[in-house]
Parts: sequence; structure tokens; C-alpha cells
Amino acid sequence: MLATTALADNATNAPVKLYPLKTCLVCGMDLGMMGQPYEFVYQGQQIKLCDKSEKELFDKSPDKYLKKLADAAAKLKK
Repeated sequence: MLATTALADNATNAPVKLYPLKTCLVCGMDLGMMGQPYEFVYQGQQIKLCDKSEKELFDKSPDKYLKKLADAAAKLKK
């Protein structure tokens, strides 16, 4: 299970699952290489991208990226 923070999802007021990766969920580059990462919460999960322009790609296939996140997080636990 991913760690939670005191932040709450605005839609549900539930705790937000912290983003566990050091890379952008969409392009895979190290976060911070292009400046401050763009962050948002999607269905209670904090998401971090290189920049806001990548959110359009995320929004087209959020299930694809959530699966990618879950798979990467599972590898981190091993």
C-alpha cells in the first residue's frame, strides 16, 4: 500500500496516495529536468508530470497511466 499524506482529494476529502516515482508518468524522464513538475490528484492518487502540457496525454488514457504507475510501484516494493 502506498503511503498517504495529510493532503486530501478535493473530490472525496479522502487522503491522497503519494506519487512514489522519481520519473514522469507520461514520458519517463526524471522529474525536475524541465523545471518544477506539474502535480495534480486523480481519483485519490497524486500524479506528477514533467509539465502541464503532458496532462492532455494523461487525460486521453488515464487507465493506461494508472496501470503503469501501479506496475512501477509494485517493482519498487520488491
